[in-house]
Amino acid sequence: MLAQLECITGDELCTLRQAGSRLQGHPAKDKGLPGIEISTGSLGYGLSIGAGIAVGLKQAKSANRVYVLMGDGEQQEGSIWEAVMAASHFKLDNLCAIIDDNGLQIDGETRKIMNIHPLAEKYKAFGWNVIEIDGHDLDEVDKAYVSAKAETGKPTAIIAKTVKGKGVSFMENLAEWHGRTPSKELVAKAVEEIDAALAKE
Repeated sequence: MLAQLECITGDELCTLRQAGSRLQGHPAKDKGLPGIEISTGSLGYGLSIGAGIAVGLKQAKSANRVYVLMGDGEQQEGSIWEAVMAASHFKLDNLCAIIDDNGLQIDGETRKIMNIHPLAEKYKAFGWNVIEIDGHDLDEVDKAYVSAKAETGKPTAIIAKTVKGKGVSFMENLAEWHGRTPSKELVAKAVEEIDAALAKE
């Protein structure tokens, strides 16, 4: 995203997770990266930060919206549910949480580590508008965003069912690729497979 917005160069992007790089595994504000306003990485804080920003926007009578992208394993954090409860209490209809529900986290399957399901029912019980979609279907994604924007009086959770590593044969549904860097040869193979799949569409 930072490279697409020209906040960093393509050359710097290639230093991701290398010693001495400003681009570590989790964005850090103190690294002087343009576009990074908050240091992140600790699971569960994003929704709390997003809810706080949404409250501020409401108080300022701003029409701006807040979008928070979370993983499914992240739903195991207690701070998530404090934020879920607060967002509902304050009727933050300018807040939209998108949950990547691929069933895997760094240590394995979410259902074995700490089962988060039924996730939709949990968010509904906390007073959220819930939209469940196929996260690989861009039409469904677009419709979900439109629907979330139209919701009044409550925050929205978009639960996007996805496949981790989709489209790359040696990565699909494997937790081991959560934070692992592929070799140059595997990158070339992945790009080839993705390009072939896109050519069929």
